Amino acid sequence: MNRNPLTEEQLSQALAQLDGWEAQSAGILKTYTFGSYTDGVAFAMKVALLAEKMNHHPDALTIGWKKVTVVYVTHDAGGITELDVQAAQKVDRL
Repeated sequence: MNRNPLTEEQLSQALAQLDGWEAQSAGILKTYTFGSYTDGVAFAMKVALLAEKMNHHPDALTIGWKKVTVVYVTHDAGGITELDVQAAQKVDRL
């Protein structure tokens, strides 16, 4: 897998395929909304287990009231990579 940061064009194309994800200076992020706080916590745990399986962890996994925000960036590559996009796709399937 290519561990180089995506170009602006590649990132735009990837985001067009990811529902609700957006690029910010911190990486790509999405906030998920849940019916209860505990549903959000359960989702965050699934994200954590997925991260362990992929050996690629979110830069941030923030649990709020009935919402969870997930942020991906590949620090050692210096930006957003294909690995971040793949992780985002897998989180969306949880």
